[in-house]
Amino acid sequence: MALFRNREDAGKQLAGRLSNIQSEVPVILAIPRGGIPVALPIASALNRPLGVVPIRKLSISWLQDVVIGYVTHTGELHLNQPLIGQLRITPQEIYKMSRKEQFLLLRDLEHWDTVVPSRLSQENAMIIDDGMHSGWTMFSAVETVRKLGAKKIIAGIPVSHFRAKRFVGQHCDDVISLVTEDVALFQIANYYEDFPEISDDQIRSMLRPGPTHSNQTAA
Repeated sequence: MALFRNREDAGKQLAGRLSNIQSEVPVILAIPRGGIPVALPIASALNRPLGVVPIRKLSISWLQDVVIGYVTHTGELHLNQPLIGQLRITPQEIYKMSRKEQFLLLRDLEHWDTVVPSRLSQENAMIIDDGMHSGWTMFSAVETVRKLGAKKIIAGIPVSHFRAKRFVGQHCDDVISLVTEDVALFQIANYYEDFPEISDDQIRSMLRPGPTHSNQTAA
């Protein structure tokens, strides 16, 4: 049964849970793409700037739903080595894949007209996504933000599998999830009535400074 109308609704509900830590978190960072419409009402409610975590997934051509890791805008890799070993993916394949996805990530960041902070100067940061399945996406985001110099990192999601929450919790300071599930066939989309793809133009609009509008954030 769906618990959220859409990502914006999930973000508004999550913002209510996060209101008590407003003074602790000066920076809100969303994981593209699905985390951006969730993070937008949170950044608005907490009166904080909204940025993105510069990562892009690495998926293999014959198994598009299988993610073996992530690449950052600087080319740094966060790889699921046990999975890579099972699938027998060679270093050459990973290099070729990562160069391609890094190029696409840099193109996206330019199109979205967003600037990635070079340093967070010991600031606290909150990372937002629309859900956690295995936790690898959030883990990669946490490691990326830590490399930027964040002092304290909080992960915020509307829904998570309990194993993902436990895994990510070992790598950041706190994990806040509205719903934590332990079901065999866990799918993030099942918790949303409306869970569409998000276009580049929508992202660009959401990340534009200034007042937000409901038709920009609905997703």
